[in-house]
Amino acid sequence: MEETAATLDRIDRRIIGCLIEDASLSNAELAERVGLTAAPLSRRLSRLYASGIIRQNIVIDPPKVGLGLQAFVEITLDRTTPQVGERFIEHVGKLAEVIEIHAVAGDFDFLLKISVRDMADYKRLIWQEFDRLAEIKTIRSTMVFDSPKISHGYLP
Repeated sequence: MEETAATLDRIDRRIIGCLIEDASLSNAELAERVGLTAAPLSRRLSRLYASGIIRQNIVIDPPKVGLGLQAFVEITLDRTTPQVGERFIEHVGKLAEVIEIHAVAGDFDFLLKISVRDMADYKRLIWQEFDRLAEIKTIRSTMVFDSPKISHGYLP
């Protein structure tokens, strides 16, 4: 099912741009920057949130909370039936260390982003948690040294 792109006017785009630049802006600061008063800004923000165009999330800096190892993990399943994929997503989706799950097309089936304390914690996750799923055919890991740019979206 294909989603249609939402129609955003100049003010919506300015609101989103300001929030991408600095999500900590108060409503008063945001209203001033986009040239609105509080009530119209609130209505626009409510519409943008309700439509799912923007979402509010907390972003944690992993090393600052003791999560010193991040990895991207490529998972290939033994069988790629909907039931096997759904079971995999359900299982790994419950693991706090799995911070992103992407179903992909290509040489593997899923790309996960993992955030753990250290290599011993990563080993525990792979050997104890992932080993519970017999449908996993291969696991390939790429460790993250640094993330000089992380963006959570842009406006085309």
